[in-house]
Amino acid sequence: MRAVIRTAIITDATLLALDVIPEGVLSGDIDTPEARPFLNLKWGDTTPASFGGVAKRTTLAIWVHDTPNDYTRIDAILARLRVLLPSLVGLQDLTDYVSQITWTGDGVDLKDDGHRTITRISNYTLNGS
Repeated sequence: MRAVIRTAIITDATLLALDVIPEGVLSGDIDTPEARPFLNLKWGDTTPASFGGVAKRTTLAIWVHDTPNDYTRIDAILARLRVLLPSLVGLQDLTDYVSQITWTGDGVDLKDDGHRTITRISNYTLNGS
């Protein structure tokens, strides 16, 4: 599911218009990119489906970071992700299939001193293979 999700994010016209660039969509990178905004995709535990097979359930937390000022662009990115990600149900690539994506909520406004950004998190539960 990782490739399907990342590809959708980095090619979405609405997110591109909000200055989200492919180099700014990370998956646990340690170095702080210079581009703002940037997204950090944090994949959680993966558990097999109760009926076996290749189906799995996992969580995804997306941290959206931006230049300290206000949360307007972060809020717009989070709103777009809430529309984009569920629209991916049924998509697949050579090895992955997305059968369900559920938004489970957004976090509070935070300041990240390490990255020198403001940030918010959006959480999802995903099912697929």
